[in-house]
Amino acid sequence: HTEVERKFDVVESTVSPSFEGLAVVSRVQHEPTQLLEAVYYDTPSHDLAVHKITLRRRTGGTDEGWHVKLPAGPDARTEVRAPLADSVPADIRDVVAAIVRDRPLSAVARITTNRTISLLFGADDTPLAEFCDDQVTASAEDGEEQFWREWELELKPGTDTAVFDRLTNRLLDAGAVPAGHGSKLARVLATSTTESEESPGVSSTE
Repeated sequence: HTEVERKFDVVESTVSPSFEGLAVVSRVQHEPTQLLEAVYYDTPSHDLAVHKITLRRRTGGTDEGWHVKLPAGPDARTEVRAPLADSVPADIRDVVAAIVRDRPLSAVARITTNRTISLLFGADDTPLAEFCDDQVTASAEDGEEQFWREWELELKPGTDTAVFDRLTNRLLDAGAVPAGHGSKLARVLATSTTESEESPGVSSTE
């Protein structure tokens, strides 16, 4: 399926936004907090990351399993899923075969997300969007742990992009800024590479 979402950076003290007063939102439904554990896979030279593709095995939440996400335009990614298994399923590897070829896939990062979810509904109780407040703990393989907080706003199918912009403005008014990276994995790998380059005697390829 295609997901349309925007990510935002926030600091620990940022107060989660209220969607009250928006004519397009009739009600907000708060879901139980989810604990999501994900291991991300790539080749040794990060060929998938270079093409802005993520491949992960995730447990927890309502969609645990294997996921591949591929760019599909501004704010959009195509996601392919497969049931949970110990190793990369053949169907999932086939999706990235043209890039990976015969190179091995191994774990490159581990990301734990404590997610608070709010479902936004419009007229006639139509689902509009899903707002997620994420507390993230992450590390590249053999790297230092990183901690941050971010927000995600995902548009539900059939919702007009004008509504997306109005909801986005509410997040910006609350103090959020557009995320500096397109995915959690991109942030982890970028930070890990920077730390390696700044450390004396450590190569960024290690």
